[in-house]
Amino acid sequence: MTLRIDLAGAALALALFAVVPGEVSAAPPVAPPASSPGAPPVTEPAPAEKDLEPAAKARAAFERGTQLVTRAKWAEALAAFEEAQQILPHAITLFNIGACERALGRYTAARETLERALVEHRSGRTTLPEKLVEDARGFALEIEGLLAQVEIRIAPADAALAVDGRAVSPAASSTPEAPRLVAGIRPPGKGERLPAARFVLELDPGRHVLVFSRAGSPDAVVAKDFPSGRNPPLDLRLEDLPATLVVQAEPAGAIVTIDGKDFGPAPISLLRPAGRYDVVVEKDGFITAEAKLTLKAGDLTRYRATLPVDEPSVLETWWFWTVAGVAVSGIAVGTYFLARTEPEPQRATVGGGTLGWRVPVP
Repeated sequence: MTLRIDLAGAALALALFAVVPGEVSAAPPVAPPASSPGAPPVTEPAPAEKDLEPAAKARAAFERGTQLVTRAKWAEALAAFEEAQQILPHAITLFNIGACERALGRYTAARETLERALVEHRSGRTTLPEKLVEDARGFALEIEGLLAQVEIRIAPADAALAVDGRAVSPAASSTPEAPRLVAGIRPPGKGERLPAARFVLELDPGRHVLVFSRAGSPDAVVAKDFPSGRNPPLDLRLEDLPATLVVQAEPAGAIVTIDGKDFGPAPISLLRPAGRYDVVVEKDGFITAEAKLTLKAGDLTRYRATLPVDEPSVLETWWFWTVAGVAVSGIAVGTYFLARTEPEPQRATVGGGTLGWRVPVP
């Protein structure tokens, strides 16, 4: 019963005020100038006729919309009024668009359109009859009580939200301290980053699909019915996707160690939590490769280690020490002969007799 009364009210408002605004009317068309003898015929309309074309198209679309309203064909009427508004904007056309959206249950869009009509009226560029001003305010107030509201708390705070495949918009009453977002106004597109980790979402009553997305996390999808009024709060947490690490080595078969844990010979492919890791790739006879890698959630990181051949130094070869040993021996012998002390020469003696006496010979 309530829906039937709403539809009847909207139809009455449209029927009473479905008149083409005065700005649409134009002066009678001006006849094109006569062509001079021998000149080609004039095929382009006069400037006044050119100006008349948009107004005539807008009038035709507007009148088509009013006829559709009398048959309660709200979607078709909405398309006709939107066509007229695109050609020739006017506050009355905006009001009719908002009334059609209201009749279709698109309450968030209807409220936004009616507010635009009132802003246009206050600007004085185009105006609404006083009755439509009252109706626009009344409809907007009525819609406030029909909307569904849900408080959402999400972590991490850098997530994006799309409702039914559309990004959300800040509500007119939104503040940095108490953010409020509205669904159902934006054109189809990807979700956009949320302004805060805690906010209130306003949306039309009914079933909706909410998709929370974030780089490095799987999407969180909430599909449920939201009745009019305040709904139970939603608490969501987006978990990080694991990072993929691929380690390759040249030559193949080198052993891969990550943070001191042996993961076997390369090549290897691992799923690891996001973070920083110490990677060591080693093989006998080759110089060990080491790297510090930072893995991001959901990303693929490749590390290719090229291990040069470990050429032994000259000090580590057998022949060096053999030659060195011979050389050291030679040096020792030479040093001995060079460094030893010769004994003092003994002077000759004469005789000695039986007593063994000897007389030194000078």
